[in-house]
Amino acid sequence: MDGRPGRADAGAARPAGRRRRPGRSALFLVGALVVVLGVAAALLVPRAADGPDVGAPDPSPSPTASAVPAAEAREAALQELLDRRAAAVLAGDVAGVVGTADPAAPDFRARQEATATGLARVPLERWSYEVRGEGAPLGAGRLAELGPDAWVADVLLSYRVAGVDPVDQQREQSLTVVRRDGAWLLTADDDGPTRADLWDLGVVDVVQTERTVVVGTAPRAVLEEQGALGDVAARRVDAVWGTSWPRRTVLVVPADEQQLARVLGRDGTAGLDQLAALTVGAERGSGAAGAEGAVDRVLVNPSGLARLEERGRTVVLTHETTHVAVRAGAAADPPLWLSEGFADLVGYAPGEGEEALPPEAVAADLLDAVRRDGPPASLPAPEAFDATRGDVAPAYGAAYLAARTVEQRYGRPALLELVRATTGRAPAEVAGEVVPGAAPVPPEQAVPQVLGVDLAVLEQQWRDDVVALAGTA
Repeated sequence: MDGRPGRADAGAARPAGRRRRPGRSALFLVGALVVVLGVAAALLVPRAADGPDVGAPDPSPSPTASAVPAAEAREAALQELLDRRAAAVLAGDVAGVVGTADPAAPDFRARQEATATGLARVPLERWSYEVRGEGAPLGAGRLAELGPDAWVADVLLSYRVAGVDPVDQQREQSLTVVRRDGAWLLTADDDGPTRADLWDLGVVDVVQTERTVVVGTAPRAVLEEQGALGDVAARRVDAVWGTSWPRRTVLVVPADEQQLARVLGRDGTAGLDQLAALTVGAERGSGAAGAEGAVDRVLVNPSGLARLEERGRTVVLTHETTHVAVRAGAAADPPLWLSEGFADLVGYAPGEGEEALPPEAVAADLLDAVRRDGPPASLPAPEAFDATRGDVAPAYGAAYLAARTVEQRYGRPALLELVRATTGRAPAEVAGEVVPGAAPVPPEQAVPQVLGVDLAVLEQQWRDDVVALAGTA
């Protein structure tokens, strides 16, 4: 590879019975970087606590219980089962977790063993389930296979990684439940929509460093390398953005692109070959489960790792860590051109002993297009960052130069204020904490409020700077 910068981003995705929440939680792809630069790491590990045995039969009906509708009674029994399962997860009790799975479903039971084995390495502070009601009905064939009492439950999983998550991460799951010899057991998680984490796909390993928790199915040497780079990235973000964010990052490193696609909830790997890393989390301001106050995850595309030099990997990981820091406590997401441009500006800032990369190199793909086709008509639209639509490198170059225009013409404090205004973040600095801010301001209002010029004027200033760099003025 030629080592020139490039990037990519994607949009939001959203994946219903009785007593359901209005809508399923979103997986929002905040930012991504094309493989010409590189990326990083993964998620994390151990814990302690003893929990009761799992898989006990549901209790015999009492005189009062007999008056409870059958559906509510079975939901209560499932909640009890899941409470015991959660206790086993927190205790690192692999046998206890496996005991909640149906022996008649050996593949599912084996996956539960692998999941529990990996989770025993992750430093979990919290882990709990909430039965939300009945999910999608099972078809006649599936009922004939599992028995007439089988049903699908809509379940909300909530968890926190110790030292990282100030609020719960949440995942919506569809768990299929069967009755075996008077006991309710779990037999599947694919009879309805289920959001997967990496530990659901295989036994994960965990590496913890000063500023990074890496969880992955990639080789341990890769996880250790990404942990070290994650610490460097966190310090670089502190130097520009400040320390008012959780300051620890969870990096998720799958073994291959197929696993990455599954964690992203995609059917295939289309477009992932352009991406070196992605930042994912619930869309801010969406009302989705786990959106407010949650700390995003950085996902690494493993196929890009071996093709990147160390500085390229550091640039990419710093870019993604910038997204994590900016979105921590944000009430809204900034426009993509500002979000990606600012993340690139932080990512490409030279570290100690490094020479600054010229903007002509960082935005080479865009400048080539300008020399060929003329200056861009407008700042890049959100779809320009979607790797499934085509080449995203010019959009990232355009965003980088837009952030550079703000910084050079108005100063770095103004750039920081603009980012904070569009996200609703407060400018106050409290190390390691997220300080609530005012309501977010739309960019067409934030630009004149912060910079004193209309957005159209800023856009023309950016276009002038692009033309000058391309040498076509």
